Amino acid sequence: MSFSQEHCASIYHNHLVTGRWNDENCDHERGWVCSMKKCTDIFTSSSASYQLQTPISNLSAEKPPSTPAPGDGKCLPGWWPYGRYCYFTYNGKVGYSWPEARHICQEVNGGELASIHSRAEVEFIRNINYTKYHYVWIGLTRDRSYGWGWTDLTSLGFTNWAPGEPNEAVHDGDVGKENCVEMYHDGTWNDNNCVQKRGFVCQHRQCRFTSFTLRHA
Repeated sequence: MSFSQEHCASIYHNHLVTGRWNDENCDHERGWVCSMKKCTDIFTSSSASYQLQTPISNLSAEKPPSTPAPGDGKCLPGWWPYGRYCYFTYNGKVGYSWPEARHICQEVNGGELASIHSRAEVEFIRNINYTKYHYVWIGLTRDRSYGWGWTDLTSLGFTNWAPGEPNEAVHDGDVGKENCVEMYHDGTWNDNNCVQKRGFVCQHRQCRFTSFTLRHA
């Protein structure tokens, strides 16, 4: 693509017209407008098309066990910081299928079902999953080559399969087969039918408030 052609858009602001758009050469020097996702106020049952049957604030009056040192970013109320991410575990009496759970996670700050890359992360999630009505869905599923992959596309270097797992033969994308992964209460993993009703673990990057300085040449 040639940047000397009109492949970029600008917003007019002059005495004749304001707010209208114009296509122009991309090498013209202009001001610009940036945007970024904001941290939403709180994760609630109305933030997704799937209504959580148990309000998150009412899941338990207890405090979870102590957890490893958190990161230094910002997390929503009810979420727990760890490293660069915030984590939330839903484990009410009413469970959700893996596709439903993933959709709910994606509704919050571009989140995903959790990917897990160390024993420490396993123990952290076990600690915040303290109501334990269900096993919980995580972000591991069959990839395009019918191996296993994380939905956030991070590498699969660490695994924590339960003895004898995964034990289901490869199925080509059928969510009714064991193409999705749940975590047991002891932190080990099991491949299971994606339509089973489970709790789930979401993660999203911690919200950070940053500034930058523009230096002119």
